[in-house]
Amino acid sequence: MLALVDEQRRIGVTRDPDAFSQMEALVMSKGMLAAEEAREHGADQLAQLVDQAAAIRGEMATVRAELDRLDKQPVTGMNGDVIPARDATERMKTVSARVTEERDAGSLKHRRVPVWLHRFSTWAGLLDFPVLVYFLAQVFNVDLTGITSGDGAAWGGSLIPLVTSVVFACLGTAAVAIGLKFFGRDLKGYKDPDGAVALPVGSARILPLLFVGLATALAVGAGIVMAYRIISDSVAASGGITGAAILGVFFALIVIVVNVVVFATKFRDGSLQTDEVGHLAAQLEPIEQQRLALQRQLDGLSAQLPRLKLKAERVFASTLAKMGAPIKGADQVRLLARSYHQGCGPEAVFAHQDGSPSANLLRPSVAVDRSILIELMERLDELVAEATTSATADKPRRTSSGGAALVTITSTDVDDTDDLGGEW
Repeated sequence: MLALVDEQRRIGVTRDPDAFSQMEALVMSKGMLAAEEAREHGADQLAQLVDQAAAIRGEMATVRAELDRLDKQPVTGMNGDVIPARDATERMKTVSARVTEERDAGSLKHRRVPVWLHRFSTWAGLLDFPVLVYFLAQVFNVDLTGITSGDGAAWGGSLIPLVTSVVFACLGTAAVAIGLKFFGRDLKGYKDPDGAVALPVGSARILPLLFVGLATALAVGAGIVMAYRIISDSVAASGGITGAAILGVFFALIVIVVNVVVFATKFRDGSLQTDEVGHLAAQLEPIEQQRLALQRQLDGLSAQLPRLKLKAERVFASTLAKMGAPIKGADQVRLLARSYHQGCGPEAVFAHQDGSPSANLLRPSVAVDRSILIELMERLDELVAEATTSATADKPRRTSSGGAALVTITSTDVDDTDDLGGEW
């Protein structure tokens, strides 16, 4: 400050307040240099945020492209053909709407069977295994009593017949279980609106009649096998024929009912239309799960952009404040020196703000180029606007006149202190 006073004394004439002396220009140039360093530091921070926003924008574009490709993924149709996921979805909607319409009209054709009954029918089919083993053990003369008591002779004479009985029982159990499920599944295509089998006319009715007869034979045959073995064992144990017959018929009915449940579970579980809906739904489920995951990822990426923008706003405001601090210090030194030497007149000249609260109030005005900061903020705004679905209509406008703007002096920077710390 004393150097500025001495300089004015050497000049010896009253100067125009809008003109800087050599020493004043040096002081202001140091302030401008510090402001430019703050600007470059802020520009580097903003550039990093813009790069992050651009990376997020690119990742969002990739996720959106993946979402668009989901509808084109190949799906296996009910007829074994390969169709796009979009066509499969439309087909599923069409068939599902038809099923819903017919069900609402009172049709029983499409009613479903509970999941627990499906599980029960799967395991219930295995109940034929002990029945068949029990029957075949008598046919092949297996000494079950000796085997259970650990008799070595019984094991030696009955091992091969026992293995044969088990193998035949496994074959019979598989044939009954698979056959009943197959017949029930095939006869499902002949269901009428009441849920019963509607036999076609002519020679086409031969096949469903054959399946009905075979399913009946399997269920009843397993019951007869059970009844025969129980009655024969009861008679061999000197039991009464009446009691043996009643017991045999009872357990035969149990076996028949179990097999009927296995058949009916497959037959009454929906229709060919519901099977198609279920098939397409199973094909489309992983695609929809992937779609949901991509949408969540897209939401997460989109949520990062407002935070980046808010951080950039803070960096922008902080940079402007840091740019204004050295200019303010230089202004204080210059104004204090002019107050001492009065070489520029007794009054401070205020510059017109032109409606901008951030313009420098004191003349001569010092312009520091901040266009790079404005360009970076505008680029960030463009990235955020492109990446988000909602347009920011009330986005703050940042303009620059001729590529240069006056350094912001905030209200917190305007104080009555003169703490220069001996810098000048």
